[in-house]
Amino acid sequence: MGKLQGQSSFFVAGPPAVPGEAHEPIIRFILKEIQGNTVLDIGGGQGAYALELRKAGYRPVVVDVDKSALAVAAQNGLEVRAVTPDEALGENVADTVILIEVLEHVVDPSLFLQSAIRAAKKRVIFTLPCTDNFVQLFQMGLSYAHIAVSDHLHHFSENELKSLLAQLSCEYRLEKGDFLFPHASMFPLSNSMRWPLLGKLCMLPLRVLNRLGGVQKSIPSRFYGVIDVTE
Repeated sequence: MGKLQGQSSFFVAGPPAVPGEAHEPIIRFILKEIQGNTVLDIGGGQGAYALELRKAGYRPVVVDVDKSALAVAAQNGLEVRAVTPDEALGENVADTVILIEVLEHVVDPSLFLQSAIRAAKKRVIFTLPCTDNFVQLFQMGLSYAHIAVSDHLHHFSENELKSLLAQLSCEYRLEKGDFLFPHASMFPLSNSMRWPLLGKLCMLPLRVLNRLGGVQKSIPSRFYGVIDVTE
């Protein structure tokens, strides 16, 4: 599990998910895996995902250290709970606990996961950025966008994440998704053309083929995980 050490000016804070702009693949994943009716959305910020869960008939509570973000969630009618970074979440607080893009921000992901598991009656659902193909992208002159996010304290490969999860002594499932456009290495070439519009037109057939599912995808950018809690 790598620690980000970059202090360059291109390292910036990641934008939070705002209401109405929740990532659709993450929403589908949560709705597919959720158990029970009550949900603790840890690190839920402004409530982008909690709002989607409420629309689907669930009872979410947004938990965060950022009181200004919680104020936005509360304005949208969500139940909120402010906590301190080291505050215990409690035991059996909700049927399902969700951690959407949270583990990469915390000082000790293992301890944080243990706390989330104690708070869940049935299941913990999480997503976080993947860096499995960093070397492959780097050889193309590219990188994952989340590598240069200043508030990410950690980045994970599949083996590192599996090692972390194995320490928890819980059943878990892990999959990878949000695959990057497989011909990403061609974008610098298209962008370097004298006429930007020409570069975009050159990429159009690949974009259409990709949209139709005719291009093999091999570089994932996100982990999707489920931890089953034994009551």
